[in-house]
Amino acid sequence: MLLETKLVSNGIKYSTLPTGYVRPAPERPKLSEVTDCEKVPVIDLGCEDETLIIRQIGDACRDYGFFQVINHGVSEEIMEKMLMVADEFFTLPLVEKMKLYSEDPFKTVINHGVSEEVMEKMLMVADEFFTLPLVEKMKLYSEDPFKTLRLSTSSNVKKETVHNWRDYLRLHCYPLEKYSSEWPSNPSTFKEIVSKYCIQIRYLGLRLQQAISESLCLEKDCIENILGEPGQHMSINYYPPCPEPELTYGLPAHADPNSLTILLQDTQVSGLQVLKDGKWLTVKPLPNALVINIGDQLQAVSNGKYKSVWHRAVVNSDKARISVASFLCPSNDAVINAPKELTNDGSPPIYRDYTYAEYYKKFWGRNLDQEHCLELFKN
Repeated sequence: MLLETKLVSNGIKYSTLPTGYVRPAPERPKLSEVTDCEKVPVIDLGCEDETLIIRQIGDACRDYGFFQVINHGVSEEIMEKMLMVADEFFTLPLVEKMKLYSEDPFKTVINHGVSEEVMEKMLMVADEFFTLPLVEKMKLYSEDPFKTLRLSTSSNVKKETVHNWRDYLRLHCYPLEKYSSEWPSNPSTFKEIVSKYCIQIRYLGLRLQQAISESLCLEKDCIENILGEPGQHMSINYYPPCPEPELTYGLPAHADPNSLTILLQDTQVSGLQVLKDGKWLTVKPLPNALVINIGDQLQAVSNGKYKSVWHRAVVNSDKARISVASFLCPSNDAVINAPKELTNDGSPPIYRDYTYAEYYKKFWGRNLDQEHCLELFKN
């Protein structure tokens, strides 16, 4: 693959979609059939009634598998800057970006507690990153999924037969002192803004994990004790304008392999869709809100009571879209199983015991849009 064509953020204005991105007709997104999700659960984490918050979270996890939070504690300024620096990165020169390129996937809500300032700065710095010259961005390009820092394209280019209209910068975020030195120094504000964003997101994620535990009538720290010290990763996603969006995806339908995903969206451009009752629905971004997705590990720990939501990203022909996904993950040696409180009521364990390291390796050994990976771990 030529240097200039490894990334879709390469500055080329395509009049037609390159053939490597065209989905077979039965697999296309059928955008005309998608409607807006009118009943997205929106949970105000600034509410003084903690019991109400826990109940609302439980209802959303059971009925939807996702929700939005407001008043979450991530500052608006940091959220904006996060998107801006991401955009700046992806407009770097190609040679600069390719320094980080890898194709190895193993290279290592409202009033939600994440301040509006931090959320704004996060979006701003993400936007800034992806507007860096292509050469600059390519310094980070990698196709190795286990690298702790890599710039790549699509999803798993070594496994897939059709590519996705997306570039992304994947990085590890916890502990910061271990990983932040690896992060890009161009844009110059990248490390500072992303660090602030990661700290606030982690606090929010741990709070939500405790609330989810309590919503299952478990002790607050029960899920934490099963999953261990959570790892934290980030994917800064860039979806350029697409000449024929009805023929491809930014990301095809999938469920997240981790425990909890916190998504910061560009409020100006929609692209996230979720599967509800057999229909694809668009989740419109709310100002200063974050989208929370239940991942596979929480579905397993809840013994199937909570669902890991199937979702996808679609693209458009008019404007680039940026999103920042933060992933809380179990420790690699955590043994994932449902607590006895959820299996002693005539509901035997749905899934066998496994380590997260085993699950993660299995997930990345497949195509993203294959059957649900959890199906491979059923008893």
